[in-house]
Amino acid sequence: MQEVRWLVRIDTEAAAPSVGAGMLISEREVLTCAHVVHGARRATVRLVNRPDHPALSATVVLRGPWPGRPAGGGDVAVLLLDRPVPPEVAGPAVFAPPHRWAWQGAALAAYGFPVGHDSGLSSEVRLTRGGFRIGGEQLQLEHEGTGMPLSPGFSGGPVVIADTGEVVGMVTAAQDTLGIPRSPGDRGRPAVRLGRMLPGEVIAGYVPQLADRLPQLPLPPLAVRELRLLLVGAAPPADPLELYRSAVGPLGCQEPPTRPATLWEACWYLLTETLAPPGRAHPAVAFVSRTAEAAEAAGAIRLGTDLRGWLADWALADDDPAQPPPAAPGSPAAGAPAAGSLAAGSLAAPPAAPAAPGGERWRPILVEISPSGAGRALFHVTVSAVRAGRTVDPHSRAALRLGPGIRRFVRERIDHELGLLETDGAELVVFALPRRLLTEPVHTWARDTDYGPLGADHAVVVVDEQRRADPADRLQLERKWAALRDHRTTRLHALACADPPDHKKLYHQLRPPERPELPAFPGPPRGAPYDRLLAAALKAGAPAVLWARCPCPTEHAPARSCRGEQFLARLAAELVDLGPADLPRRVKELRHRVEESDDPRGHWAADLVLLWEDPQIVPSPARPFRTVPTAPPLRGTDP
Repeated sequence: MQEVRWLVRIDTEAAAPSVGAGMLISEREVLTCAHVVHGARRATVRLVNRPDHPALSATVVLRGPWPGRPAGGGDVAVLLLDRPVPPEVAGPAVFAPPHRWAWQGAALAAYGFPVGHDSGLSSEVRLTRGGFRIGGEQLQLEHEGTGMPLSPGFSGGPVVIADTGEVVGMVTAAQDTLGIPRSPGDRGRPAVRLGRMLPGEVIAGYVPQLADRLPQLPLPPLAVRELRLLLVGAAPPADPLELYRSAVGPLGCQEPPTRPATLWEACWYLLTETLAPPGRAHPAVAFVSRTAEAAEAAGAIRLGTDLRGWLADWALADDDPAQPPPAAPGSPAAGAPAAGSLAAGSLAAPPAAPAAPGGERWRPILVEISPSGAGRALFHVTVSAVRAGRTVDPHSRAALRLGPGIRRFVRERIDHELGLLETDGAELVVFALPRRLLTEPVHTWARDTDYGPLGADHAVVVVDEQRRADPADRLQLERKWAALRDHRTTRLHALACADPPDHKKLYHQLRPPERPELPAFPGPPRGAPYDRLLAAALKAGAPAVLWARCPCPTEHAPARSCRGEQFLARLAAELVDLGPADLPRRVKELRHRVEESDDPRGHWAADLVLLWEDPQIVPSPARPFRTVPTAPPLRGTDP
């Protein structure tokens, strides 16, 4: 059992009295929501786990920009207690490392004070699948189905990892309509049990002192603290967003969801939402260097000197993202493009991409298409090269509709990456798609100036973004590949048109790692029952799934075989002489045969789709709950 020594109840006596929760972040500071103390200057704070301790008085000393920000952004406040809490009575909350808890799929609990429960209650919650940020800041929570759902009184309360008690965020909103009488106009709307939370790294953008309590940042804790003391309150010598853009350069980092107003906001976003390129300093270091230059140019000599002193004290060099760092003397890269350069062949001796049994050495290009927070019909698209198991030189576009705009951007970026590839391998275009888009014919995408579809000229595969981000599913996929990687033949588990199996039975047939069969569908796995069969195959760890994009139109009579069965039989014969690792090459060859045939639309392999994921080639997301950018793209990058 975790002792929650830092949980507090907050009561206000404003014009509209309110009750909420909060947490100690120091011996005198309490973190809560701005709307909990809205209209109040003073509040009463009670320690939940010490009911015998006298109530404490506090003053509101910090309010976030709520309600001026859209979608409830900036809903944070800090209260200063009139006297410190002795350490033997209570202590500050312990926070989890940013993002890692979400990637690990940790079980979560929230604490609050709903009506009638003055001593507080906990609620089991989980993140909505996908983890997209609402308004660039908040994450949506769902009630787990048992116990107390989120409701008024939980606002300002912590969301913790159930196993460790580490805080991952703060509840900002709750909506529970189950069992509430609705007007006639609302009866068609489903009941919901939802909530929202601000993650710890977002809160620290508004409450800088909280940054000292977040572990495992890309810079040492003391370095982060000293940098915070230098930047907080300092007058920006230039636009913080322009300093951010200058620091990230051509790295393709997404912009903050809202324009940073202070130097700290821009720097903190870099520290928590961007990764260091391989072999290079973190972009936050470049930000400090650019800020020092701007301060000196603007006459703020003290700020510039202090920032340069910080760089020297921590021995942090500003690796300009636009320039590759020098190679070590005598190294194989000396006199050649340096490690970390974004040019072709510039990575210094990266681990070679795995070779397929047929001799292919894949050079992946990753196309990630994910729903945008700007609307259900809009998508965020990123095209990256994959080197040494990591994505490099990403280029993104936000709020695009699925249509000519996305196709044009993707084809242009793919052509750009193809021009940078080494000549000792084969290009592999990997589309990471949400499950509802897996049947989108991305292999047929072409521009007016192209002579044929993408999939006929290059190996094109799709992967399921949901499985790609799930650690348990990833482990099962790795186990499957460990058993299949050296196979020199491919055996299909054909799913008939007329009598498809039960999805649970299919799962158990495919699950054992030693079973080599790969599922093949006679048509697109869209709609019942094939969507559930596809989900079962992916959960079972199937390294590859194949299907024809067009459904079988034949009326299924017992005495004759349909087009779907003929397709599965031909496909099995074509793949029997090669292993699963070489499937992308063979599928590309089949698509090429279709295009050069006299009747491409009538060819048996027309619109062949390959879902194929090798964990040694396609990296999993480092941080699946990244902000969905809706800000304008970086200046000076893509047209």
